[in-house]
Amino acid sequence: MNPFATRMHANNWIVPVSVLSMVLGFMVMTASITDKTRASRLGLLGAAQAGRVASGTLDLQNEFLKISEEVKSLRAENDRLQKAIGDRTQATKVLNEGIQQAKAFAGLTDLQGPGVKVTLTDSHRTPIGTIQGNDSIIHDVDVLRVTNELFASGAEAIDVNGHRVVSTTSFRCVGPVIHVDGVPVASPVIIRAIGDPAAMEGGLNLPLGVLAEIRQTDPAMVQIEQVKDMRIAAYGGSTERKFAKVPHS
Repeated sequence: MNPFATRMHANNWIVPVSVLSMVLGFMVMTASITDKTRASRLGLLGAAQAGRVASGTLDLQNEFLKISEEVKSLRAENDRLQKAIGDRTQATKVLNEGIQQAKAFAGLTDLQGPGVKVTLTDSHRTPIGTIQGNDSIIHDVDVLRVTNELFASGAEAIDVNGHRVVSTTSFRCVGPVIHVDGVPVASPVIIRAIGDPAAMEGGLNLPLGVLAEIRQTDPAMVQIEQVKDMRIAAYGGSTERKFAKVPHS
């Protein structure tokens, strides 16, 4: 037996496999499409086919570029809107805080906090109708002076028998009855104020002050109490103005 013939027979698959590998590599290489080979590949096609392929490729590229630009534009618009929403939220917050402060200053919102409670009561010592008896009655001027003293001592909200005191509040006597904004208020007159309790009580108890004069008639006509927490309701009357208007400039 020829040993060389046996060896050649055992390795006779190498040649066909090598040839197939070369052919497959050539096919892969020729099938790959790059920017450099695209033009040459189109030359191998017919005129009609080359036109359709070239036109389709160009259309896809243009469509991709167009969509990409739209995406960039939409992203930029989204960023702008998010920033605007953020700015508007902050502006709305600041505006709302200003409105709430203005409403509180005008007495148009409930307020809560520490304060004092002042109770003014008609005296029972002197009969009503005498000269001395006139001083034994709580008058509108007494209520007005007490509220003024409270505001001067730092009161931030005041009510009189549940009626919120605002810039237009009026106090006047109609016979023996005090009217607050036209509403009759009977004795005892309870004046509540939110603020620093010690400061307001000190202001009311000043020597020769408003309460000192009332106490000269009867100390029982005045009672002051510090309150840790109270709630004063908003002004419940009309806020309509018929003649006064905000100027345009």
